[in-house]
Amino acid sequence: MTRWPLHLRLALAMGLVMAALALALLAVVHAGNGRAAQETTQRMNLGLAGYIGQHLPAPLLDDQGQVQQPVVQLLASHVMAINPAVEVYLLGPEGQVRAHALGVPADDDPLGRRVDLRAVHALLAPDAPPAALPVLGDDPRRPGQRVPVSVARLPAPDAGYLYVVLQGQAQRSVAAQLAPSLAGRELAAAFALVALGAAVLAFVLLHALTRPLRRLASQVQGIRTDGAAGHAATNEVALLEAAVAALTRRVDAQFQQLQQADQRRRDLVSGLSHDLRTPLAGLRGQLESLLIDDASGEPDRKARLQAALRQSERLRRLIDQLFELARLDDPQMQPHCETFCLAELLQDVVQGLQPVAQARGVALTLATDSHGPAPVWADLGLVERLLQNLLDNALRCTPPGGQVSLGLKTEGTRQRVSVADTGGGIAPEDLPRIFDPHWRGSGPQAGSAGLGLAIVRRIVALHGGQVAVQSHPGQGTCFTFDLAAQA
Repeated sequence: MTRWPLHLRLALAMGLVMAALALALLAVVHAGNGRAAQETTQRMNLGLAGYIGQHLPAPLLDDQGQVQQPVVQLLASHVMAINPAVEVYLLGPEGQVRAHALGVPADDDPLGRRVDLRAVHALLAPDAPPAALPVLGDDPRRPGQRVPVSVARLPAPDAGYLYVVLQGQAQRSVAAQLAPSLAGRELAAAFALVALGAAVLAFVLLHALTRPLRRLASQVQGIRTDGAAGHAATNEVALLEAAVAALTRRVDAQFQQLQQADQRRRDLVSGLSHDLRTPLAGLRGQLESLLIDDASGEPDRKARLQAALRQSERLRRLIDQLFELARLDDPQMQPHCETFCLAELLQDVVQGLQPVAQARGVALTLATDSHGPAPVWADLGLVERLLQNLLDNALRCTPPGGQVSLGLKTEGTRQRVSVADTGGGIAPEDLPRIFDPHWRGSGPQAGSAGLGLAIVRRIVALHGGQVAVQSHPGQGTCFTFDLAAQA
């Protein structure tokens, strides 16, 4: 069995992904809550600086524009008593800190520091939209940090601004003390709950969904015969991958064995055909010599010799067909194509078979519209053998007084040849099998097909064409095939 099942791995991965998503969500929520708290604080205290400036017991600046420290100290005591979270600063026209009401001594005195006035101008603009909050300004005690503020102009011209930090050092100190405990507990609880829940849910669902995969993995374990079946796979997918690889190797090996067996079969047929030719040639020669030397012998003996000669001729023809079929079945067999006139080849074949047709009392003709130029791209020798097989089959199946007609017709880029006879036809149940090797049939052509039509189909297939047959019992048969008119 696998060390880490697939459903367990996926469940753990889903738990980790959900935990990471929970951490990211907490970070987003924390940032959003902080910004929301800043906006809430600023909206609630947006007019605080103006209120402080209107209710001061005395001006913050004297007639010479100098800061009155007693007023500032009094302001600091009141601010600390009302809201110790805020810090009040007196800014000059250029934003420098002239005084502050912090209430307690500061470790780092912000006097003299400069505050960016862009937030001040944004809050004091007459058309400042409330939706633009929070507007964050510089924190004088923490340079580089920005906090929500409230601002107001001092009554005297060019006197400066009253600048109130709404989240001062005191509030930040309390928040910093509470943050580790509260945020840490929330973060740990959220992480644990989300990761555990996601992992458990994923385990249950994936365990059910991957059950067919586990069954398949168990079934294919027996396929591995490459010596690696004892090694534990990391998961079901790895097991299936190894089994498919082993199965592929087995199929390849068996396919090679089939190819080798088929090659041995072809070699055997070819060798057997070659070996049979020699004694057959000797037998035929002896029979022909006996017929010549014994021309005046007994009629019965001469008839028997003629019958033996006919049988030897039939055997020779079958062996030639067997040898030809074995050669054509070779996957390496390729036709030697050239351009030639198909009409001229048809005329030559018809003239060559005229003596055979006349001896059988059959009229062999070439259609009158089949004498024009008809160039084709094909193997001349194979096409001639194809025509001879079809015509020989038609002559043998046509009774005396019948007719065999050879026709040629151009159809686009193809040349279509037809061989029609007026023989007894082929039974409908035999038509699907007439191109099978060694088919004998059950109709008028029973025992006449042999290997000739199988050779015909193979030659046509080598040229990329198709061979078809139409037959009606008692009326005749018509074979057609097509060849390419050009390369």
